Amino acid sequence: MINLTLFISRLQTFGRLDYAGDFDGFWKWKVGVESRNEHILDDNHRAEAYRRLCSILPRWLTYRGAVGINWRRVLEDSLARISEAYDQTRRYNLLQFSEVPNEHLKLIWHELGRVKEENGLINQGGWYSIVAVTKPLMFLWGQTLAFDSIVRTYAPRTCNVPQFTRWSFEKWRNVMESFQEGLRQQAEDVGLFIEVSREKYQTDSIVPYGHFLDLYYWVEGKERQQPVANL
Repeated sequence: MINLTLFISRLQTFGRLDYAGDFDGFWKWKVGVESRNEHILDDNHRAEAYRRLCSILPRWLTYRGAVGINWRRVLEDSLARISEAYDQTRRYNLLQFSEVPNEHLKLIWHELGRVKEENGLINQGGWYSIVAVTKPLMFLWGQTLAFDSIVRTYAPRTCNVPQFTRWSFEKWRNVMESFQEGLRQQAEDVGLFIEVSREKYQTDSIVPYGHFLDLYYWVEGKERQQPVANL
């Protein structure tokens, strides 16, 4: 699924970006909390998760174009609503994606998706801005790619990633299962991701497979668009 040498190079390239520390800082905090049989959306930590996301997500252009939408208020409410579903979902990683109960994922999908909807209302058709769901979920869970326009362009064709910006839950789930299957067939990729997680986050019990894949394809896209030195 990836070239191992290129992954290390792209990891280093990504690490030179001003906002690269956003994910690492959030993930180290998450690992610290969740190693104590607690979780980052429980009553004791949800306010801190919300504060961190409100600082990070605008820099990651998550709600770009959301004119007149009070996404912060809706996000705060949505994080509370998905607390229990998140607690169950966080126990699975990308290699186990197809085993995640559908009701938990669907609740998370609708609650994060509605943050960018007018008046914060659930879209009954279930079609949302993909990055409105996946960028915060990549920070919270680590197993989904963020699927911005660059990643959608350079992701493997075998994963059937749509180029349009609004996805249904079923489309996202199908794409994620394609990434799951691809990763399951690449033991060396999994081993490298575990090794990098140990080095960066001092744990192999929570490995952000989705984030690692996302940065791999994102940096590939940026390298094709401009010289590496300008990233």
